[in-house]
Amino acid sequence: MLGGLRIKLVRWGFRNKPFYVLSVANKRAARNAGTRYEDVGWWDPTPAGDGNMHLGLKFDRIKYWLTAGAVPTPKVAELLGRAQLIPQPPQVPHYNPRNPADETKWRAEKKSK
Repeated sequence: MLGGLRIKLVRWGFRNKPFYVLSVANKRAARNAGTRYEDVGWWDPTPAGDGNMHLGLKFDRIKYWLTAGAVPTPKVAELLGRAQLIPQPPQVPHYNPRNPADETKWRAEKKSK
């Protein structure tokens, strides 16, 4: 077992047109550091002509690194969950403070004097 490994997104592409490579790297390495163990997939978050975001994964290599102790970052865990490679992480509830009905739930009642 190797310790301190993360499956993280490494940004490629151009300004305003990102493209990410899923890489296995040391958890303390910078996002775009050149020292990576292996590239295990890619993700294009920009919707293509068909309106979908495209994702390419090497399933066998990702399974190997997960069994070797690599931990996916939260965004990578979401992507792997969508691909049904790991269980889908729980969704965080979103709070919209601009909705007056939601805002009143969080206000403390004012006591009249």
